[in-house]
Amino acid sequence: MNTIVKLMTLTLFCFIQSLVAQETGDLTVRFENVKETKGELFVGIYEKDNFLRQPSIGKTVKVDGNGSEITFKDMAYGSYAISVFHDLNGNQQMDVKSNGMPLEPWAMSGNMDPEQYPTWEGAKFELNSVKQDLLLKFQ
Repeated sequence: MNTIVKLMTLTLFCFIQSLVAQETGDLTVRFENVKETKGELFVGIYEKDNFLRQPSIGKTVKVDGNGSEITFKDMAYGSYAISVFHDLNGNQQMDVKSNGMPLEPWAMSGNMDPEQYPTWEGAKFELNSVKQDLLLKFQ
């Protein structure tokens, strides 16, 4: 009887652990239509509460002639948006015109109209698998 109680306790503990454990995945982002091989790509991953203000995760990628990509490991499953700009002049910021339109190439997740201001709903995607790829096309 004591063995059965121990087995049931162990089974219950394992079941509770699986409910509490957060699922994570690796997100690989590939970039298309990168026209210049100089400079770096500044990649920001956003959640709804910080969309286009301060990225939850930020990385830079060197641009090369074979196409650039970056992998974010062990990200919690959930809703995210990605914004990227190609820093051509090395000043580590996105240069814009007086009306706010970008002067440097950029890309964003989702199906954004390049002439409209980005929205969370238009840019978000779901990370929901152990390995996930995302292709972003520069404007």
